[in-house]
Amino acid sequence: MAAAKPGLLARRRPVARHPGVYYRPRASGKVGPPYEIAYLDATGKRRWQVIHGSLEEAEARRAELRLRRRRGERIQPSRQSFAEHVPGWLERQNVRPRTLEVYRWALNQHLLPYFGRRRLDQISCEDIAAFISLMRHKGLKGSTTSTALRPLSMILAQAARKGQIPHNPISLLERGERPRHDDQRPKRILSLDEMHALLRHTDSPLMRCLFELILTSGVRIGEALGLTAADLDTANAVIRIEHQLGRDGTRTPLKTDASQRAIDIPPRLTRRLRAHLIQRDSLTDPQAFLFASRTGAGFERKVVRAALARASRSAQLASPAPTLHDLRHSHASMLIALDYNVVDVQHRLGHRSPDTTLRVYAHQWKYREAQKSRIGADIGQLFSQNQHKQLRRSAHPTPLALPPAPAANKQSS
Repeated sequence: MAAAKPGLLARRRPVARHPGVYYRPRASGKVGPPYEIAYLDATGKRRWQVIHGSLEEAEARRAELRLRRRRGERIQPSRQSFAEHVPGWLERQNVRPRTLEVYRWALNQHLLPYFGRRRLDQISCEDIAAFISLMRHKGLKGSTTSTALRPLSMILAQAARKGQIPHNPISLLERGERPRHDDQRPKRILSLDEMHALLRHTDSPLMRCLFELILTSGVRIGEALGLTAADLDTANAVIRIEHQLGRDGTRTPLKTDASQRAIDIPPRLTRRLRAHLIQRDSLTDPQAFLFASRTGAGFERKVVRAALARASRSAQLASPAPTLHDLRHSHASMLIALDYNVVDVQHRLGHRSPDTTLRVYAHQWKYREAQKSRIGADIGQLFSQNQHKQLRRSAHPTPLALPPAPAANKQSS
């Protein structure tokens, strides 16, 4: 290290008996944080890192970097801010347009305003915990916070993989610091009478077919709106789910391969859908949407939601009013009530695995199992029989008890 000029303190000085750790000298001569450590990155370039913690933390960080280098891990720190890093990350994402739209929303609405000016290596676990707490105090749901955290976690995980930061700080969050999802609106399961009332009060015959299709097949709204004449097998009363209607009005690929499926629907509904195609002179056009406006374009989601709201009000359904996704939940609930197994339900709903189906509809399955259970009746009968016996006895009635346990073998002394 070059000698300091007369009258000036040296820029860095090594901490005695702590090789590789330096400090900024002060006029008082006191040695204290912040410390600086020297290390070699993945390219062999000498770099410095400022440690604002204790001397022990500085030594631990230097030892960690040396160990990572010996393991051959990539160490290439970046001084980029979060806002500078985001555009390049977005360009490299090969995801569905809707997913990219959600990423942009999360970044622009929540992440960039909060983390934008911070360097990637300065975003700590405490910063993320404070961000989650702020979202909660704003009254935002846990699912909204989780959606906002998803691109942040992906960005930090990629930075950790490239050696720009030591680890993904989100992975260090404790359970109590993570977003809670117990504030979600409960599923609104329609009874059979409510389903009939909803369909009777739907003001459009084609919209009534759409609601009935979701109730009887469990398809997602995007999958239903993406159906064309080619997807309707009128001879076998089957629909093929191979595309969905994107928010730009075009048919787009499904979310997962498991979503591609064929579903049998009521034959009466199939005939009505075919009649609508004939009425529009679109039966022979394989690209014609089943649910189309007067111009032939697929229905917009906001139009369908408005129609559902009108029908719910006219039918005087109990609050809360059902959503389009609640119609899908109602279909799943019917299948569970009819004792169809989890694989059948999974296939019709297009879930990736049976675990997803069991997790989403665990409450309905538990209720169905309770309905089928004979335990309550058997226990009640046992109590009733014992009570009758006690009434017939004149003295010393014995209380209800479990069968005596087998006598334990006495140990020899």
